[in-house]
Amino acid sequence: MYYCTDCNIFVENPKLKNFKISGKRERRAVCPVCEGELSPYEPEFCRYCGRKLTKTAIGAYCDETCRRLGRKLWTREITRRRKIKDDPLSRVLRLLTSYNREHNTNLSYGKFVAFVLPKLEKRNRRAYGY
Repeated sequence: MYYCTDCNIFVENPKLKNFKISGKRERRAVCPVCEGELSPYEPEFCRYCGRKLTKTAIGAYCDETCRRLGRKLWTREITRRRKIKDDPLSRVLRLLTSYNREHNTNLSYGKFVAFVLPKLEKRNRRAYGY
């Protein structure tokens, strides 16, 4: 099991991507939502019902029923987070936040969309994730 520090979610089956680091190819686990780096995590309690895990427990769940229900629950949650991330309003808000941080301003959403967004050059939009 892995933990994403960017999304604050736990991931059982992460995406594996190949990276070339110092001349060697490595496969690393990345988050399926934000594609950030994942760190390994060993759970103490069942992810679905919250019971303390025994040594005979498989993975992060106490039994097969909890595993099935837990996977169903987390699949729905990841789908929900992806929809939020891909929403056009969320994209503009991320763009606004990064623009305000970089230029040390405090523009509102309306001022940003009306005055700044149309003037941004295409290459600058990519830099802000738009």
